[in-house]
Amino acid sequence: MPRLAQLIAVPVLLVSLPAASAEPAFEPTAICRAAMAVITGRDLKQFQAKADPDGTIALTYARAFDNFVWAYHCRLEGNRVIWADEPGRWRQEAKDDKISFEVVGAQLRINRDPVKGAGTHELFDRDKFLER
Repeated sequence: MPRLAQLIAVPVLLVSLPAASAEPAFEPTAICRAAMAVITGRDLKQFQAKADPDGTIALTYARAFDNFVWAYHCRLEGNRVIWADEPGRWRQEAKDDKISFEVVGAQLRINRDPVKGAGTHELFDRDKFLER
């Protein structure tokens, strides 16, 4: 009889688990756009992003009042966001803020952990990436 209880318990357990999300994970371009929005304090919708063949993401932001274009580069290493302004160095040294990301349901959380001081965390809904 214990064997029968085990056979019944497994399907019951599987039915009680939440279904896997049918939505895909956030694209690297979306993660980099959100990270640069947090880093620069700008609106996510103002950033354009394009993936290069080597996996680096090229981002641009046009300042509204004079249309000056700012350029950045971003790459993902695991859950870490490494970035550089153009021209500039990659922010990956011990003296640099640590920028990371995690997917929380249908939201993307960007974590900014400075070398000194308190960290910040900002959530972005999946729908925000579809608005332009």
